[in-house]
Amino acid sequence: MELIDHYAYNNKLRAVDPVYKAGLALMVLALCLLLNRPAVGLLAVCWMGLLSTAVAGLPIRVFGGVLFAEGSFLLLAVAGLAVSVGVGSADGVAGVGWTVQLGPLWLASSPASISTALRAGTRALGGAAAMNFLALTTPLVDLIELMRRLRVPAILIDIMTLMYRNIFVLLESLERMHTAQDTRLGYVNFRRGMASAGVLASRLFIDAYQRGQRLQTALSSRGFTSDLKVLPINYDSDWRIIVLGAAVAASLTSVWVLL
Repeated sequence: MELIDHYAYNNKLRAVDPVYKAGLALMVLALCLLLNRPAVGLLAVCWMGLLSTAVAGLPIRVFGGVLFAEGSFLLLAVAGLAVSVGVGSADGVAGVGWTVQLGPLWLASSPASISTALRAGTRALGGAAAMNFLALTTPLVDLIELMRRLRVPAILIDIMTLMYRNIFVLLESLERMHTAQDTRLGYVNFRRGMASAGVLASRLFIDAYQRGQRLQTALSSRGFTSDLKVLPINYDSDWRIIVLGAAVAASLTSVWVLL
C-alpha cells in the first residue's frame, strides 16, 4: 500500500484534475463489462499499461507487478469456472469435453466452461488494469476532493479520511511492536511466534481503540460539530486524457464489433 501511495504522489499526472483520470478509468471499466470479449479485456490491459508507463511515467515493473499479483488471485477464481471437481465416477457427467480421474476425485471441463472462464478472466483483468491506473496516478486526497464535488455525504468522506490516515499510523505501530518482540526472541520458533503474534494482534487492537478515543476527545475539545475542513486544491487540465480516452473507447468498440 505504501508503494502505491508513493507512486500516486510521484507521477507525471499527479497535478491533473482527478475528473479526467477517474472518468477514463471508469469508462474503460464500463466497456470491459459491457463488451464481453476476451480481446476487449486484453486490449484494455495494454492501453492502461501504456498510459501508466508512457504518459504517467510509472515503472513498468510497478504496474506489471501490481497487475500480476491481482491476476494470480484471479487465476484461482477462473480455474473454478473452467474446471469442475467431484467425487466418485465421472462417467455420468454430461456435457463435458474431457474428464480426468484422480482416485476418488474427478476433474471435468468443456469448451463452454473454458470460454466462460476466459471471458470472465479477461474482463476482470481489464477492469483491474483500469483501477490500477487510477490508484497509481491519483492519491486519495484527490479522490476525496472529487467526491466533495460530486456531493458525496460529508460523514462518509470524513470516515474515509480518518480510516486512510489511521492505516499508516497503525502500520507504523505494528512495525514498532514487531521489532520489539523480535529483539526479545519473540519469534525464535513456531510456538513462540504464534504466541507473540496473538499478543501483537491484541495490543494493536487496544492501540487502535485508544487512538480513536484520543482523536474523538481532541475533536470534541475543539468544538467539532460538522465536517473536516481541508484546503482546496488547484488542478491542471490535460486534454491529452480526453483524446486518449476517445482513442481507447474507439479501439475497444472496434475490437468488439470486428470480433
